[in-house]
Amino acid sequence: MDPDSPAAHEHPNDPRSFDSPAIRAFAPPLVAGLAVLLRLSPLGFLLEGFHVWIHELGHASVAWLSGRPAVPLPFGWTNVEPERSLVFYLGVLVVIAALGAAGWRERRAWPVVLAAALAAAQAYMTWRLPEGRAHLWMIFAGVGGEFYLAAALACLFFFELPDWFKWGSCRYVVLFIAAGSFAGSYIFWKRVGRGEEGIPYGSMIRGEDDGGGDMNILADDYHWTQHQIVLTYNHLADACLAAVVVVYFFFNFRLDQLFNPILARCLSAGLKEPGRSEH
Repeated sequence: MDPDSPAAHEHPNDPRSFDSPAIRAFAPPLVAGLAVLLRLSPLGFLLEGFHVWIHELGHASVAWLSGRPAVPLPFGWTNVEPERSLVFYLGVLVVIAALGAAGWRERRAWPVVLAAALAAAQAYMTWRLPEGRAHLWMIFAGVGGEFYLAAALACLFFFELPDWFKWGSCRYVVLFIAAGSFAGSYIFWKRVGRGEEGIPYGSMIRGEDDGGGDMNILADDYHWTQHQIVLTYNHLADACLAAVVVVYFFFNFRLDQLFNPILARCLSAGLKEPGRSEH
């Protein structure tokens, strides 16, 4: 039997369960708290590689959704093709469609909703978003991804994904990495906002004198002031933290169950209650 299948963890206190009130209430803050403690300890460097990869994945996420092939590398560099590719656009769309189809087949609402949202974002960013604005978003999304991607990965702890993700077990590792990365970025940019740290100009590979760093491009090419850079990232950090808290209480008060009849009618597929298997 697949250890991550619904039938394999019907016990209410099984860590892989999506229905256990105890797991929903205590596991996320416990795992996130341990990650934050590790990040702030002398051993925090152990999470640095994951942090850098999330930064590069932020750049790549905008490139992918705007139809450009990109390879995020965990040493501070993302290779992005300058031109949109129809083949790549269709390839990403197939992956998104596979996620939605798996959710539909397994009668799980949230993968279908996520796939629909990603497909809509991909269509807009590929065919409607101006080139200059897409590049701005891609540059911004490096540090931005440290917040919105880390927050999104943390929130996915509560969402039951298709079986082939093995999500019941893997979500703990993802939450730990996401929480550690988010905490490091949040604390750093709050220090920048208080004037205790400087804006991180330059790049990881070429150092502080690299005029092609993200902050340099925002300031030199798009004429963002230092105040605008600091304020924007601090507001994004606060908004993402608030979103994580909202999702935590949303699922702990079982407000997600209110959406089941609406989703069932919209999708006409008799979607099951999240976390419940059909027998």
